[in-house]
Amino acid sequence: MPRRYEKATYTVHPLTPTSLIGPHHQNGTPSPHGRLHPRLPPPPAGLPTRPDNLSLLGQLRWGVAHPPLDPADPTSAFYRPGAFTERTVLVTGANTGLGFEAALKIAKMGCKTLILGVRSAEKGEATRRRIVDGGGAVEDVRVLVVEMGEFASVVTAVRELKEMVPGGLDVAVLCAGVAAPKFEVGKEGWETGVMVNVLATAVMGAGVLPLVKRDGGRLVFVNSNANDLVKREWFEGSLLQAVNSPKGWDGVRRYAMTKLTGLAVMKAVARAAGDGERVVVNAVCPGMCKTELGRNYSWYERLAMGLMRPLTSRTAEAGGRSLVTAAMLEKESHGKFWHNDVLYPMHELAEDEEFMKKTWREIAEIISKVPGVDLTGFEQ
Repeated sequence: MPRRYEKATYTVHPLTPTSLIGPHHQNGTPSPHGRLHPRLPPPPAGLPTRPDNLSLLGQLRWGVAHPPLDPADPTSAFYRPGAFTERTVLVTGANTGLGFEAALKIAKMGCKTLILGVRSAEKGEATRRRIVDGGGAVEDVRVLVVEMGEFASVVTAVRELKEMVPGGLDVAVLCAGVAAPKFEVGKEGWETGVMVNVLATAVMGAGVLPLVKRDGGRLVFVNSNANDLVKREWFEGSLLQAVNSPKGWDGVRRYAMTKLTGLAVMKAVARAAGDGERVVVNAVCPGMCKTELGRNYSWYERLAMGLMRPLTSRTAEAGGRSLVTAAMLEKESHGKFWHNDVLYPMHELAEDEEFMKKTWREIAEIISKVPGVDLTGFEQ
């Protein structure tokens, strides 16, 4: 049975009456993204659609031609004056690509304090200068050093963050991620993609959640609809163990599998946060974008990517729009997946709650042994 768009009305943060309904806007302006997924039925007559018979390349080209609406554009249906005014916002992975563009957009929209999660103080200071020089209306830009390849660094960053913002966070956008071109085990004994995209993100999410204000806070996990590529026959038993195994290594498949595993993290954090009334937790896919995600690939692979990018990839700025909009959504997005300006249907395995909970329990068993990690309030 095909899945249908969410029928619920969801409003935009903070305290704004204007709503979005289904694949089009309440104010009558149609979203260009009425048809997004082969499992979805046709949208109402008159809305632009993405044909179901498009190849993967065709889908990517369609995405380039139909970028997300810009929440910072006063003519956009997502624009909300003062959306981040007096807010304290954290963006990780903020020194480049999507994280930088999202941080810059939030700064331009105006917030009280912007915290940049980066891998080094040097990169953080350079990013801070770019944000300030870029015309941001933010009052205070700070740097938080966090190396996602090391558990101790993530734990330390959470502790420093708590000291940095004793009043708590209004918004946290967790954007740090990696696409690994080959199987490589990192310092903590886990494959690089699993460590960064899943385990360290779980530690960061679990640590940040208690800091997010319980009066309309937002916690956004940047994910990818590449998770929808995963097939059940790709693995047997544990998804986490399969994605961490060198057997049958395929970079594209493993990236997709880490993103599916990452949804188990998002869902667990959403359950720990409650029903979305006080804190909204969601995931967002910006689409394929021109970023440094493939920086670890070989020169000839990067060359091939570069030749294809004009046809297949949005700009990082266009992708960053989705991250900012996701941080403005209300409780109807809680525990769900935002992509191309709609609440997008998740992979059937992500909708399998028992499978997701089992995957989370495996993750929790691992990170609960990390000194300084507190999973109080989480299912284990």
